[in-house]
Amino acid sequence: MSSRAHEVADALFDRHAAVFGADLPVYRGHVHRVIGLVEHQVGVPAAAADAFGTAAFFHDAGIWFDHTWDYLPPSTRRAVDALADPTQADLVTALIGEHHRLRPARHPDPLVEAMRRADLTDITAGLVGCPGVPRSAFRALAAEYPDAGFRPMLLRAFGRGLREAPWRPAPMLKL
Repeated sequence: MSSRAHEVADALFDRHAAVFGADLPVYRGHVHRVIGLVEHQVGVPAAAADAFGTAAFFHDAGIWFDHTWDYLPPSTRRAVDALADPTQADLVTALIGEHHRLRPARHPDPLVEAMRRADLTDITAGLVGCPGVPRSAFRALAAEYPDAGFRPMLLRAFGRGLREAPWRPAPMLKL
């Protein structure tokens, strides 16, 4: 497996650590588990590794950067702004914008669907698996990048989201 996407995400975590406060290990573990699950499913081509690592870092980061539960638009903007290669903006926009789609991703790049499945696998602690990825691989990723309270953090964020917009409690979900 390539480590470039992990390196890109770690550099962004180093640069923005203060934004996450006590949630830094929680979100860092989630990002790295998602990257690892995508690598197990489809691999990450070298030409897309920097863009993928950037998208993985920012995919939920609007929760912390922008203090909102409706985080996909600000997360996408921040990721696109952080890209070294602006020609990859379409891929990064799709990776973030499609990662909570309930149905298969609409973008043709296999990284997009792989990230959607990886995020779902991690959110469900492996109960919903990724095609072709053995549960032992998820357990190994979880051992390497510990959960550190990820699901309780999600519940707290969901509670804040209910207070923020009770008429739209899950704005990030798409059909």
